[in-house]
Amino acid sequence: MTSTRPATGSVAATRSEAETRLLRPFAVLALVASGAITAFGLAWWLLPDSNPYTAPGSRSLANALLEPTQFAAVVVATGAVGLLLAGVALSRGALRRRAPLVAGAAAVLAATVIVVLGDAGTITFAGYLFGFSAVVAGVLTTAVLIVRAPRLGVPLLLLLLALLGVAVSWAGLTWDGVTTFLVRFGSGLVDNALPILVSAASVTAVLAWTVVAVVAGRTTREVRAFESWLVRHRRTVTVLAALGPLPYAIVRASWLTPWPLFAPAQGELSPAVLATGLMLGSGAAAACVLTLGLIMRWGRVFPRWMPRLGGRPVPARLAVVPGLAAATIITISAVPVFVLSLGADSLIEVIVFDLVLPLWFWGPMLALAVWAYAAERRGERREIGASAAVGRADADGA
Repeated sequence: MTSTRPATGSVAATRSEAETRLLRPFAVLALVASGAITAFGLAWWLLPDSNPYTAPGSRSLANALLEPTQFAAVVVATGAVGLLLAGVALSRGALRRRAPLVAGAAAVLAATVIVVLGDAGTITFAGYLFGFSAVVAGVLTTAVLIVRAPRLGVPLLLLLLALLGVAVSWAGLTWDGVTTFLVRFGSGLVDNALPILVSAASVTAVLAWTVVAVVAGRTTREVRAFESWLVRHRRTVTVLAALGPLPYAIVRASWLTPWPLFAPAQGELSPAVLATGLMLGSGAAAACVLTLGLIMRWGRVFPRWMPRLGGRPVPARLAVVPGLAAATIITISAVPVFVLSLGADSLIEVIVFDLVLPLWFWGPMLALAVWAYAAERRGERREIGASAAVGRADADGA
């Protein structure tokens, strides 16, 4: 009688091959990012004036504690260790013989990059880009919904028109304010091209090393047990992650009321500043919704109203990669933003600031929510693959 159960050895081998295929591109990404970090460190060592971390307002913890030359040396060392570890991760049999070493070293290196290159400007750049994208995406989504799903689109259009009306008539938003913001936004991206490039390299390094740590760590019983716990509690973890940007969204929404929170004085709340705040608040609200998508049906199957894609499965990487990138950006900015908050006049103000913008909580929690989503989707694929294997075995037996 032919067994319909796949051999345990073949399943383990297939799983190991899948993890190796996942590890390699992120190890290559870590190699490239580590090379960029090494190059930046060497440039700052030879040309100290080119170091953007010496500019006022930069709050890298390592930069605050070290002299410029020492800081540059630490950056070079961090990049060099990354290059070495990437070589180990890319070697043959890395997951079989050196998996615990690779996992531990990658986790330590990701934390080191956060301490050495974490900068408050990272979340600022990302917040502006995401907020602007959220506004554009919201307008396009509303337009599509009006045509393909009027029951959703028309109420959403009325809500947006009502918010726009309040922003214009009550809060004082003007077209000149919007255009002034856009001009400042574009010029700011150009003027800060080098810091943005450094932030991109550091975020890429942390993201890549985090994924390498998780993939290599899954070869250990402890990490697999933790991953199983995450999947069981994914709804709670995801809801907690969605709460991260909510206080900031509420604060910015209050600018449309007679009681604006954390806003400039009434005479200083110009239309351009108002446009900036509302855009950032829109990004925070979009972040809440997208995070909840990790446990909603539309996070697995595209809604029917979406042209061409409606009804099709959502590729897991379409949610995992942006989600991990966002979690990395938030986490890498958490320490420097906390350091900035210490400049407040009182302990109460420090606590309030870190509750309104809880990067220290939001970033790690979002990373866990994305990890749980990825693990669950991977489990679904395994079940489908096992069912297909059983079906083929039954057919062969017949």
